[in-house]
Amino acid sequence: MRMPKRHYADLHVRVVSEGDSPRLLIKMAKHLGLSLIALSLEDPHKLEDIKSIKDYCKEVGIDVAIRADLKPSSVSELKRCLRKLRRSVEVIGVYCRDTAVARTAARDRRVDVTFYDPENVLSILDEGQLSLLAESGHYVEVNLVDFLYVPPEKQAKAMWNYGLALKRAVRRGIPIVVSSGASKIIEMRAPRELCALALLLLDEKELAREAVSTKPLELIRQNRERLSPNFVQPGVKVVDEW
Repeated sequence: MRMPKRHYADLHVRVVSEGDSPRLLIKMAKHLGLSLIALSLEDPHKLEDIKSIKDYCKEVGIDVAIRADLKPSSVSELKRCLRKLRRSVEVIGVYCRDTAVARTAARDRRVDVTFYDPENVLSILDEGQLSLLAESGHYVEVNLVDFLYVPPEKQAKAMWNYGLALKRAVRRGIPIVVSSGASKIIEMRAPRELCALALLLLDEKELAREAVSTKPLELIRQNRERLSPNFVQPGVKVVDEW
């Protein structure tokens, strides 16, 4: 019996002023064999004509989700951004630079993904943070780009730190996603290469494959269902109207 083909996703492809255009990033994602990418925007309203980008993806034959990356300097800024953006995008990621923001993001169910600086990931992604993430069901994300532009000695330490933190997260049942974090096509990677990074950090083959396939795809599926006008609450939706 032939096994169904596994589909892969890159949940973090960044659209920034100094990076490549969305269309070029989408075309490279298709070339690399990805089924879905999430275009990450600091402000989704700044990307002109999102509909034309989605239409282009249909033409190319790849699925695209719109994501917002929040890098708040305070808890109040985080809450303000969440109120503004939650119904506008399919994924919200929060970069956790300090403990107060990290704790708030971990509690707030409007957040989907948290990601961290490799240098302080162990101090912020501690047992307190892990407990909150396990309760809320948030994902923890690792970005390959965080390791590309650092000296070899710092790169090794960053991978060691992230590996320890992720193994703790896995023991708590927290889902892990490994993404590229790319803003240029030269930084993008094929599923095999993202899986290799995941395997290096997680030290378990099936978990590594899930981190670039079933986990990100399931997150997108769930969030699209929640954003549907027929959604009422988990497990309840409007099927037909009288």
